[in-house]
Amino acid sequence: MRGFCLAVAFILAAVPLRAQYASDTLRWVTPAVVTGAGIASHYLAHHAVEVPLRDFVQSDIRNGRSFHDIGSYVQYVPEAMHLSLGLAGCKARVPFMDRLVEASVAHLIALCLSRVPKHLLHSQRPDGRDNLSFPSGHATLAFTGAELVRMDYGNLWGAGAYAMSVYVCADRIYGNRHWLGDVLAGAGIGIFSARAGAWLLKPLKSWLGLPEFSWDGFGSKHFQLAVLPYTDPLSGAFGPSVSLSF
Repeated sequence: MRGFCLAVAFILAAVPLRAQYASDTLRWVTPAVVTGAGIASHYLAHHAVEVPLRDFVQSDIRNGRSFHDIGSYVQYVPEAMHLSLGLAGCKARVPFMDRLVEASVAHLIALCLSRVPKHLLHSQRPDGRDNLSFPSGHATLAFTGAELVRMDYGNLWGAGAYAMSVYVCADRIYGNRHWLGDVLAGAGIGIFSARAGAWLLKPLKSWLGLPEFSWDGFGSKHFQLAVLPYTDPLSGAFGPSVSLSF
């Protein structure tokens, strides 16, 4: 029950993100608001909000619940979706090479905006293991990928990616790795980084003189991919047989 309450709490905390669908004028306002909420929670309401939430969540751990740190793996799923959905035949806003450049720039920005404050602010983690708590790198990475998915594939795919990112945030708090403000700030930084990567895509391609690549997967008329099961008649080993024609 408490796990369900925590999930609901994070979904409610992510409600302001819906504003991004309403108007393009909120493109940069929304991540600023979410990041600001994280800063306010961590530095202005730490003992009033974050500590009680941590104690409430950790009571599950003390009652015998285990923590498996699944979020450390789920954090990579939104970015994998961003690069691979188009290759699988889903219609994307830009082709694969553009998505690759866009994602590279976005994650470089996210890395700088998340790692530098960690080493400057020296915020202690809830479990006391180090002073690199604020902001959450897991949340930053997950929400960078989720916003890239939303921008390039639309709100439906974006909703799935956002749901996984919210799970990553809940997982980090449940595992006593981060405070509430850490993950909110990380989410805001991730959204901002993704939008900055998309905004810089065309100027960067023009500046570097990168050519246009329209290829976006094996579902195009120029490519066909077939994967069939295969068994070695001598050893009996099982494996896939891959055929690529172009």
